[in-house]
Amino acid sequence: MAQIRNGMSNKPPAMKPVKILIIGFVVLLCVLSSGCTSIPGTTAPATPTATPVSTPLITQAPTTVPTIATPVPTATTELIRIMPTDQQVNVLLTKDRTTTEIHLQYQGGAGERFINKVMMRLYSLDGTYKEFEMSGGKKPLPGDEIIVPGTKGKDRCEVFVTSAGTRYKVLDDFPEGGGYY
Repeated sequence: MAQIRNGMSNKPPAMKPVKILIIGFVVLLCVLSSGCTSIPGTTAPATPTATPVSTPLITQAPTTVPTIATPVPTATTELIRIMPTDQQVNVLLTKDRTTTEIHLQYQGGAGERFINKVMMRLYSLDGTYKEFEMSGGKKPLPGDEIIVPGTKGKDRCEVFVTSAGTRYKVLDDFPEGGGYY
């Protein structure tokens, strides 16, 4: 006996809502991974409103306050120096967007046997800086890393590599979420 079928699809009726849910999940995943979210618990800064306050005008004799000049360290004027081909190594400077931590990772390379020390200098917005030595100032191994707290602003980093007794400034940059140098 012949069986008669209509031209309709044999898909279950629940497939259309499943497609909509999958598309919605993909869109949500794209929004979350694009960085368009804020950290929970943070709020936008409130705009202060000015309220006029009447104060009596009091005139005082001018007083002189002694000023003490405090020296502020300035950025080094060293230029980035290219290391000899047989002494070159790879370093990776990244900044974690969510935690603002700055990572400098030593990855080794052709000149690994010549490397004596890797040092990073991190500048604050006020011009002061802190220096961090990888592996306690000893010869680093591939995978060694310096992790330091950064700021939400632009953090300037200088990286110095001592190779075969000569110091090279190999990097002077503002880390922005990752990159190879």
